[in-house]
Amino acid sequence: MRLLLLLPLLLALTATPAEAQGRATIVVAADGTGDHTTVQAAVDAVPSGNSRPVTILVRKGTYRQQVVIPPDKPYISLVGDTRDPREVVLTFDVSAATPKPDGSGPYGTSGSASYVISAPDFTARNLTFENAYDEAANGPSQAVAVRTTGDRQVYENVRFLGNQDTLYANTASATTTARQYFRDCHVEGDVDFIFGRATAVFDNCVIRSLDRGSADNNGYVTAASTELANPYGFLIYRSHLVSDAPARSVHLGRPWPAGGSATARGQVLVRESWLGQHVKDAPWTDMSGLSWRDARLSEYRNEGPGASAGADRPALTPAQAAAFTPERYLAGADGWNPVRRTPPRPDPRELRELGRQVLPADDGWAAATTGTTGGSAARPENVHVVTTRAQLKAALGDPADNTPRIVYVKGAIDADTDDSGRPLTCADYAVDGYSPAAYLAAYDPAVWGRTSVPSGPLEEARKASYAKMAEHVTVTIGSNVTLVGLGRDAALKSFGLRISGADNVIVRNLTITDTSDCFPQWDPTDGAEGNWNASFDNVEVSGSTHVWLDHNTLNDGDNPDSGQPLYFGRPYQVHDGLLDVVRGSNYVTLSWNHLSGHDKVMLIGNTDNPARYAEEDKLKVTLHHNYFEGLGQRTPRVRFGQVHVYNNYVTGGPGHVYSIGVGVGSRVYAEANAFDGVPAAKVLTVFGGTAITARDNLVDGRPADLVAAYNAANGAALGADAGWTPALVGRKHPAGALKALVPAGAGAGRRL
Repeated sequence: MRLLLLLPLLLALTATPAEAQGRATIVVAADGTGDHTTVQAAVDAVPSGNSRPVTILVRKGTYRQQVVIPPDKPYISLVGDTRDPREVVLTFDVSAATPKPDGSGPYGTSGSASYVISAPDFTARNLTFENAYDEAANGPSQAVAVRTTGDRQVYENVRFLGNQDTLYANTASATTTARQYFRDCHVEGDVDFIFGRATAVFDNCVIRSLDRGSADNNGYVTAASTELANPYGFLIYRSHLVSDAPARSVHLGRPWPAGGSATARGQVLVRESWLGQHVKDAPWTDMSGLSWRDARLSEYRNEGPGASAGADRPALTPAQAAAFTPERYLAGADGWNPVRRTPPRPDPRELRELGRQVLPADDGWAAATTGTTGGSAARPENVHVVTTRAQLKAALGDPADNTPRIVYVKGAIDADTDDSGRPLTCADYAVDGYSPAAYLAAYDPAVWGRTSVPSGPLEEARKASYAKMAEHVTVTIGSNVTLVGLGRDAALKSFGLRISGADNVIVRNLTITDTSDCFPQWDPTDGAEGNWNASFDNVEVSGSTHVWLDHNTLNDGDNPDSGQPLYFGRPYQVHDGLLDVVRGSNYVTLSWNHLSGHDKVMLIGNTDNPARYAEEDKLKVTLHHNYFEGLGQRTPRVRFGQVHVYNNYVTGGPGHVYSIGVGVGSRVYAEANAFDGVPAAKVLTVFGGTAITARDNLVDGRPADLVAAYNAANGAALGADAGWTPALVGRKHPAGALKALVPAGAGAGRRL
C-alpha cells in the first residue's frame, strides 16, 4: 500500500509545476510567492516541444539575469502582471566588450543580449526589457536588450531600453525569415538601436533617440540587414520618433551588411509617422562600405518638423505604398495577421462598461462638488453607436434636453459630407457670390489699405458662407452626455465640437482633427503686418461645468497651417484653437490628451474683462498627463482661473513661442511637468498676470526654476506664489518619468 502511494508522490516531485498541476500559467515572483523566483527557471519548466499556450506571469519587480527562450519552446507568453511596463523590468548589464566570467573572451554583440528569444509563436506584454550597461562609466559598446530570432512573435506594450544596439530583430540564419510585430512599444537608444535581418513591424510605437552630446551626429535609428530575397525588412508605422538631441542630428538609418553579406540590402520604410526635429534633412547614410542608395530605404506620408522633403529622401508613391502595409509585411506563406486595426464588433457588455465609466474621485477640478458622470445613467434606448454625421447629430439630440445619453463613435466620421455621404468642398459652403479670388482682389492692401477691417458685400458674403459652414460642421453637446470612441480608429474629422452651456459632459478616446475654416477673415489691423484669422476650434468648452476630456488626440491632420500659402505676405491660417475653455466654464479636467502640430493651442478664459462672464471665481481647470507635442504657444494661456498644470510632457519645435501664458488674474499652479526642446526662459510668458506657482519642473531633463528663468530673461518681477494649493489631485508621477510614460499613454486608443 505504501509503495502505491509513494509512486504518484515521486512523479509529482519530479514534474515541472505546469505539468504537475495541469496549469497553463507559471508565476515568477522575486519574493518567493510564485512558482519560481527567476524568469529562466520558469522557461526551463516549459517542456521542450511544448504544444500548448503557456503564460509566464511576472510579478512586479526588477529581475537581473540573462535569459534564453530556445526555439523548441513555442507558444510562450511572457506577461507582466500590471498594465504598466515600468513595473516589471527584465534586465542585465554586459556589453559586447565585457569579458566573460569564464575567461573565454568578450561577450560579443549577440552574447551581450539580456534576453535571447528564439521561440516561434512567442508573445510579450506589459514588460520592460533592458540592457543596463553603463556607457558613461565604461565607454560606448554594443549592448543588446533583446535578440529575437523566432517567427510569429508579438510584443505589445513593451519597452526596450539601451544605448547602442538595443533591439536586435534578427533571424536564425540568412536563409530564413522571422516575422515580429511590435505594437504600442517604446524603443530607445542611440546607435543602430533597431537592427538585424528580421521582418519587423513597429505599429504605434514611440522610438526615442538618445542624445549622445554631439551637435550634428547623435546616431542612427535603424541598421537593417534584410537579405535581397526578402522584400520586407523594417516598417515603422504610425509611430512617433522623438528625441532630446539637437535638431537635424540623428539619421533614420543605414544599411548593415551583416557578417559581410554580399546579398544584404537593408529594407526600411518609415510610414505615416511623426518625426521630431532631431531627424536629419538627409536621413539615410552608408555603412561598412555599403551605400544607402543601393539599399531599400524610404518614407511615406510622414509629418512633423523632421519630415521635410528633399532630394535625399526617397518616398513611395501611393501605388507603391499599397504593397507595404503591416499586413503585407507579416503575412508570409501562412497568412499570419496579428495586426489589430479595426476592432471586432463590441460586445454589449464592453459597450456598457466603457460608456458608463465616470471621472474618478479627486481626478482634478471636474471631480469637485457633484463630480462628473456624463451619460453613465443612460437608459438602453439612449445608448447609440454612430458611423455617420447624420447619425451623430441625431444621437446627440437637442442640447437643451438633459436626458442622459451615451454616444459611441465607430470609425472615422467626416463633417464635410452631406446626409447621403457625398464629400463637400469649400465651394459647397460659399454663398452670395463669395470666392477666394474675389475676396483677395477686394481686400488687397494695395486696394483696401491697412487702416480698417474689411467691410462691404464680399465681407458680408464671407460671413454668410462661414455661417453656412458652421451650421453644418458644428456639433453641440448638451448636459449629461458621454461621447466616446470605440477602438483606436474612432475619429471626428473637420467637426467643430462645442460643449456649450452644459453640465456633466465626458468626451473620451476620440481623434478630433482638421477643424479648418474655409472662410478666414483678413484683418490688416491685427499686428504690424495684418493677419488671417480663422474661427473654428477643434473643441470649445463654453459656459459649461463639470467637463472631462480624456485620452483624445487633437491635431490638424493632413492639413497643417504650415502647408497653406501666403496672401498679402501673411500665412493663410485656416485653424484657430485646438481646445479652448472659455466664457466662465468651470470644473474641467483635461487628462491624457495628445495635442500636436499646431500654433495657438489652448485658451482658458477669453477676455481680460472680469465682469463679462463673472470669471474671477471660475475657470477652475486641471491639466494632467497631456502630451503637448511640437506646438507653438498657449499650452495653456490662462486668464483668472485657478488652473492646476501637472505631469504634462511638452516638446518644443521650430514654431515654439512660449508654453504657459500667465494672463490677467490667473492663478496657475504648475508642478512636476517636463519640457524638452523649450528654453527655460520661454516656458512662461506674461499677459498681465502677476504670479504663478511653479515647482519640481524639468527642462531638458534638469530641474528648472521657471519663474526665475523668466524674470532673468525679461527683467521682470513675476511672483512665485499663486496663492492656493490644489486639493483634487489624482496619481502623480515624478517629472523624470514623463518622457516615456506620457507619449506611450496619451491620446486616443492608448491605454484607455
